[in-house]
Amino acid sequence: MRAVYLVAAMVVAISGCQSTPRDQDAASDTPTVNVLELEVGTCLNDVDQPLAQDLTEVPAVDCTTPHQSEVFAAIEVDGTDYPGIDALTETAVQECQVEFERFVGVEFSASTLNFHYYYPTTSSWAVGDRSIYCVIFDPGVESVGTLRGVER
Repeated sequence: MRAVYLVAAMVVAISGCQSTPRDQDAASDTPTVNVLELEVGTCLNDVDQPLAQDLTEVPAVDCTTPHQSEVFAAIEVDGTDYPGIDALTETAVQECQVEFERFVGVEFSASTLNFHYYYPTTSSWAVGDRSIYCVIFDPGVESVGTLRGVER
């Protein structure tokens, strides 16, 4: 089975949603989007993001330019108590695989593509974050445009 890596999402209390880059990272002039403003169709350059850490923003770009990944599903988690990392990662793997087939057009196990996901941390959960974001990528290759319906 392929390795699916995890990246934790942290909240910054900001309202509204955007699918295009909103801010510029002052140090690198790279456009970023708040992790809570991710939407299906948001394209990212997030390969270099630290794993299993609280994040507030990720590098985002217009999908017509070369990019590393794309948000392909947003899954809402129910409950009032934080379910824990194990439960969230299990939910993410199961649900992202289901959504992967709907998005790409072939089962995950038959695809050359892969995915990772962002999930709520204890700190983001405390302020209302209940979203798991599934992110598709073509290992080692940048994409231009969407991977929706590529059937590979």
